[in-house]
Amino acid sequence: MKAFLTLYLRSKLGYTDDGATETYHWFSTFIYVFPIVGGIMADNYLGKFKTILYMMFVYAAGNMLVALTAIPQLALPARLCTFIGLFMITIGAGGIKPCVTAFGGDQFRLPEQEHHLAVYFSLLYFSLCMGSLIAKTVSPILRSEIHCFGDKDCYSLAFGAPGLLVLLSIVVFVSAKSRYVMKSPEGNVVLDFVRCVSLGLKNALFKRGKNEKHSHWLDTMHNQYDKRFIRDIKKTLSILMLFTVLPVFWALLDQMGSRWTLQATKMDGRFGLITIKPDQMQVLSPICILILIPLFQKYAYPFLEKRNVLKNPLHKLTLGGVLAGVAFIASGVLEIYLKTTYPDLPQPGYSQLRIFNGNPCSVSIENIEYNITLTVPSLSHVTRNIPVHNTSLPLKLGGSCIEPREELFLLEDNRAVSFYFARDVLERYVDNPEKSKAGFPVVRFLIPPNNTTNVVLYNNRRNETEVSVSTGVSSQMEVFVSTYSLVVNGRVVTTGLELLSGGVYTIMVDEDGGRSNLITVTEPNSINMILLLPQFLIMSIAEVLFAITGNEFAFKESPESMKAVMTSVWLLTEAVGNVIIIVITRVFVNYAQVIQI
Repeated sequence: MKAFLTLYLRSKLGYTDDGATETYHWFSTFIYVFPIVGGIMADNYLGKFKTILYMMFVYAAGNMLVALTAIPQLALPARLCTFIGLFMITIGAGGIKPCVTAFGGDQFRLPEQEHHLAVYFSLLYFSLCMGSLIAKTVSPILRSEIHCFGDKDCYSLAFGAPGLLVLLSIVVFVSAKSRYVMKSPEGNVVLDFVRCVSLGLKNALFKRGKNEKHSHWLDTMHNQYDKRFIRDIKKTLSILMLFTVLPVFWALLDQMGSRWTLQATKMDGRFGLITIKPDQMQVLSPICILILIPLFQKYAYPFLEKRNVLKNPLHKLTLGGVLAGVAFIASGVLEIYLKTTYPDLPQPGYSQLRIFNGNPCSVSIENIEYNITLTVPSLSHVTRNIPVHNTSLPLKLGGSCIEPREELFLLEDNRAVSFYFARDVLERYVDNPEKSKAGFPVVRFLIPPNNTTNVVLYNNRRNETEVSVSTGVSSQMEVFVSTYSLVVNGRVVTTGLELLSGGVYTIMVDEDGGRSNLITVTEPNSINMILLLPQFLIMSIAEVLFAITGNEFAFKESPESMKAVMTSVWLLTEAVGNVIIIVITRVFVNYAQVIQI
């Protein structure tokens, strides 16, 4: 679901890029905060099995609510119901996360099966990546290729399908109940850990007498907790010191689902005969990881260990962190390159003026004060950025098929204002040269007024009518990326009109309906998504080195009584990483995306 959540927030709920990024990371933050609650429920009250089971139902219900909210005909309060649904998903996912890892670990006897435990962590990560791969491949297809409820996409199906699959997985999970090793709740060590550390710090800072000397500040707690528990906490705290760098890594990793997806919406997804959706680019990460995990386990690690390279977990963690930084340097370089393809938007103090000539002859345009002397051919246009000293601009118009005259063009500061001139009629409208937030082509039709004309834009790939309009200036409409034919009054006028992702187009038709012209107001996305491959590959290598190694190291090195604490803190660092992104987004809200990356 996270594969397309950013796009849903932006295209359906009206969020800006920064707003969608911030909401996405708040969602991710809560997913990694609620494992603390899930761990307490499992260890104190329900046990791991029941917690997983109940939270799966909550997760499925949240998905279904968001799916229903995405149906426009139901007219549910979109943002409110979406946030309630997402909150239920965070509770469900947060409750499941700490229990799945620990429940799997309960099935092994340590230290006899230590090797099997290491294999389990790799297989667990492998299976998670396989699920991610399937979801990130199928969900964008459900979202964009199927259109339902009058929309050109189907977010309802994309949200609803995971909910149905979770319900199916409940059946599979429960069916194997008799084979599980299930341990009864024995109290929550996380709460005991927090209480002991909090009281120990309080005693060390405020209550320690002048003559009291302890080798460690936790030694003041010997009268309340047994020595073994305090010794385990000391060892755990020493390991947790290594976790201080984890939030920065997660802050980098989790941007693959937000900033990198937004980067993909501004790129060309055509690869030969297929077109990749922006959210499908996230498939690269699980694909790379699925390939890299067995390669590293079977070949890379044994080869390097024989040469005294990457012999211990700390070396792997360090290299993983460095590679994560390299991946984001690559992302920043790509963003600088992408900026060269961004649309030319109106700037403060200027009005972006476009004049479209719908006459059968060329039209001259003149204004001596602004040094404007132009000739606009038939079915063509001209664009100028005009300093807005006044809100009106007088222009002299002339041509062989019109009477010479002067017209007053009303402009607006920091706006794109267009004028459609056909015979004696001059139509004014506020234009929008920005690319579609959903990545679709955007098209507008200019058809001579006072003329009975029916214009159809026919999608040749889908063999269906995409748009049908009549005379005048139409509104801007999003259409599918495809090749089109233009049919005027039942007659095919133009074939092979290629409308591409990110392009903003205006189609002009002459008064007789026999000629047309496709004008590109904003160039389509031209930089291919294949340039995202290096940063995804580098980040995937970093994830294998850092995430898998760190998770295994934390579980294996921590004392038996502290494994739940270690799992909770591990997940909590992911929440902190998302908060870092939110803070950066807020602080640099008025800066370009390349600065935030």
